[in-house]
Amino acid sequence: MEIGQKLRFSTFLLVLLSLLIRSSAEKVLLVPPPVGDSHWMALAKIGRALVDHTVAVVIPQGTVEKHRAEWPDFQFEAFQDQGTQARLRAIEEQAFSSAGKLSSFEAANVFYAKSGEIVKHCALLLGDSKLVHRLRASQYSVVISDPFFPCGAILSAHLGIRVPHIAVMRGDPYFLDERATGVPTPLSYVPSIVTDFTDDMTFGQRVQNVIVSTLLPLVAQSIVSSAFDGLVRTYVGKEETIQSVTSRTDLWLYRTDDVLDFPRPSMPNMVQVGGLNVGEAAPLTKDMEAFVQSSGDDGAIVVSFGSIVKTMSTERQEVFAAAFARLRQKVVWRYVGEKPTGLGNNTRLLAWLPQNDLLAHPKTRAFITHAGSNGLYEALHHGVPMVCLPLFGDQPANAARVVARGLGVKLDFSTVTSDQLYQAILHVVTNTSYRETAARLSRLRRDQPLSPMERAVWWIEHVIKHGRLPHLRARAVELPWYQYYLLDVAAFLLAVCAAVLGTVWYSCLFICRKICCKGEAKLKSQ
Repeated sequence: MEIGQKLRFSTFLLVLLSLLIRSSAEKVLLVPPPVGDSHWMALAKIGRALVDHTVAVVIPQGTVEKHRAEWPDFQFEAFQDQGTQARLRAIEEQAFSSAGKLSSFEAANVFYAKSGEIVKHCALLLGDSKLVHRLRASQYSVVISDPFFPCGAILSAHLGIRVPHIAVMRGDPYFLDERATGVPTPLSYVPSIVTDFTDDMTFGQRVQNVIVSTLLPLVAQSIVSSAFDGLVRTYVGKEETIQSVTSRTDLWLYRTDDVLDFPRPSMPNMVQVGGLNVGEAAPLTKDMEAFVQSSGDDGAIVVSFGSIVKTMSTERQEVFAAAFARLRQKVVWRYVGEKPTGLGNNTRLLAWLPQNDLLAHPKTRAFITHAGSNGLYEALHHGVPMVCLPLFGDQPANAARVVARGLGVKLDFSTVTSDQLYQAILHVVTNTSYRETAARLSRLRRDQPLSPMERAVWWIEHVIKHGRLPHLRARAVELPWYQYYLLDVAAFLLAVCAAVLGTVWYSCLFICRKICCKGEAKLKSQ
């Protein structure tokens, strides 16, 4: 009898404890972009880290089962996207297949086409009255999104003025964050994210940086305003714009890092969480461990080009396979497609590979990458030198940072020859300075009180606990442009200076005339 009573009492305590935990849990809403696996993974891993809360994700109906199988801890709120996601993926894959070959005009057309489909996707999301009703009834404590999909900021404002919004991003393709954060950007040493410049620019580079950093945001903001302002007026308010809605963002979590990225001005609500995807390394499978260990003292090389792995041309495949076949190291290559004819016995092809675990392995000597930010931070964390072959987006800028920090070298993906690639890999593997620099920067990055993910979770919890954080937002966000640039003050000071100089000028003229008149009168009297 005593045992039964103890069991019932223990069960009662467990139920009570679970109810207390559930009652203290808050609801978090994730609004991921319809395309961009790396963007989704960043949001998803943050959602998984918020284990004490209920996390829901807004996604198209057709992807619910797939997402539920991969992320069973999440709840999913679905809507009918009418094929917008599929069309966006098609545009993205076509752009990937032509990456590095598109002219500026063609790249602009791709950007414009994607923006159009993203607007349709957002309109279908916001226009689903049943979905919006469910979201409002759920009373979410915070909305987390990526500015790659501006609809997240609109949805947050549509749900209620008191619902905080958090942005997680590497960079804003529409450049709305520049004005929304109110942070100054000195173009003398802050390079545009679309260039491969460093913070030590030549005169010519500074000229280009000023032109690009001025014109590109104007074009991008014009496109996003014409596309989204109508939705904002419909679902938020007639006086609102996509810029004003984005400017309400309470917290900006930038996937950047002081060790890899260049220093630049910041605001209190801008927090760096670069490398939040990096986790503890897990042991490799027996088969993979045996393959890596078989490399002996020569070690292994990890190769991954992210999403473009599906669209690499046959000619490029053979160039890479031939270069890898000449290496003494074992090569693990993330690859999808027909086996290259020149593939060496030292190379293993995998449709998916445990990248973080392989980079953490002591046998790994180098990482060959397209310079996507997730892979870069994994390599930086584990102290692995890199050979970068960037293609588009922020990849050239990321590769420039790798070279500037002494972590590796950069090559042209579209034109590199097999011999050039082989020599570059050999140079990085045999030159001890790259390994030593990578180890030093890895120690610097690890020496911080909180990991990037812990820092992101702390700040999100802070927003959940206290609500909106207006005390962290710069007043610059609310100033009209002429006040922000002090043009009214400049005009006032110019007017004062003109008045003073005018007064002095006319006073001098008056005195000179008086003196001249006296002189003439004196001459006449004589």
